[in-house]
Amino acid sequence: MPAHFFYVDESHDDEVFCLSAISVMDRHWSECLKAVVDFRLRLKQQYGVWLREELHTTKLVAGRGSLGPNVICKYDRVKIFFDMLRVIATLPKVFVINVAIRKQGRSDPQLIAWDRMINRIERTMRAREEREKITRIHLCRQMKMHAPSASLVREIESRLMALSMQSVVIADQGREFEITKAFRRMRIFNPVPSKMGQWSSGTYTKNIIVERQIEDPVFKASERSYFIQLADAAAFALLKRETTPSDRVKRYGLHKAWDKMIAPVSLTAASKRDPHGIVRN
Repeated sequence: MPAHFFYVDESHDDEVFCLSAISVMDRHWSECLKAVVDFRLRLKQQYGVWLREELHTTKLVAGRGSLGPNVICKYDRVKIFFDMLRVIATLPKVFVINVAIRKQGRSDPQLIAWDRMINRIERTMRAREEREKITRIHLCRQMKMHAPSASLVREIESRLMALSMQSVVIADQGREFEITKAFRRMRIFNPVPSKMGQWSSGTYTKNIIVERQIEDPVFKASERSYFIQLADAAAFALLKRETTPSDRVKRYGLHKAWDKMIAPVSLTAASKRDPHGIVRN
């Protein structure tokens, strides 16, 4: 059963609430972890950053907090942030789902953002499964041309078609109860509006329940997960892209970081209304 691990974290200010989810495939998880650990070892060697020290992006680029025995200047801290984004972009088979919700007029932008994120993860798993099924059917047909036994063909077909795309969501701690409650509700009732105005049945919404996501979201303290810390960096970069940049942000080019590093691995299929797939509604 192919599985994607989605590491999710948030970044927000008075204007926008952002969520970023980094997808790591199960068969590439160890390879991705090694790449991230190697990156942290390089930071320790170059700057003295402790391996167990959390890289919280907001504090990192603001120059707050100690990262190790050495004093790290603002320029180097920003460089570490850009390097974090670079690591994300170079992980094998990685893609990032991005949500940016304007806070104005929203009673709870965080839960709205989570609703959009869970739905996009579900739709992504369903779409990839459908594409994979087409490939499997083609391969089975090619196999039949070589005249194997009928029983062997049936067994291979049944085993291939039984596979389905699944996902596990791993997020930073915070509002676990509300997010889990919303997640469980979406397993039963999840009305999705049609992009065309109405579905083929004539209804404006369709109940597309969440069924490609295993268990409830897993919440971990961000200091215990390198991947969640990377998701925090991606969300921070998205926030600086989506809001009016201050002089300090412009000075270090923080508002351009997302386009340079994350845009190439952003899942464009997440939203057809945005060229980079950023979900905003």
